[in-house]
Amino acid sequence: MTSTQDNRLLAGIDIFVEAPFSAQLPEQIGAMKLEHISSRGTKLKGSDLEKKILDVQWLCARYLFDGHHPLTIETDSQIVQVIQQVGAQYKWSSIIKLYTLDGKPQYS
Repeated sequence: MTSTQDNRLLAGIDIFVEAPFSAQLPEQIGAMKLEHISSRGTKLKGSDLEKKILDVQWLCARYLFDGHHPLTIETDSQIVQVIQQVGAQYKWSSIIKLYTLDGKPQYS
């Protein structure tokens, strides 16, 4: 274990949900805003691509904070809010925390 300073900040999460392309996910949950919805790496939100791709029923919804935050119990509780609200409508399988390191995104 090293004693180096952790310069990571939490930018948001990807939550994977079982839902049709027409899913109506909340645009804002607490301090987290829906950035986009994708299926197998193809962004769907705001486009008509959903009509051209086979519906595999698993979508990735990216929710980002309004800024980058240190890793705290507060940020985890906001992630739980997203899971609870999205999970009330759709089955979800996993979440991935999205980080920045020294101001640079560590996710694509």
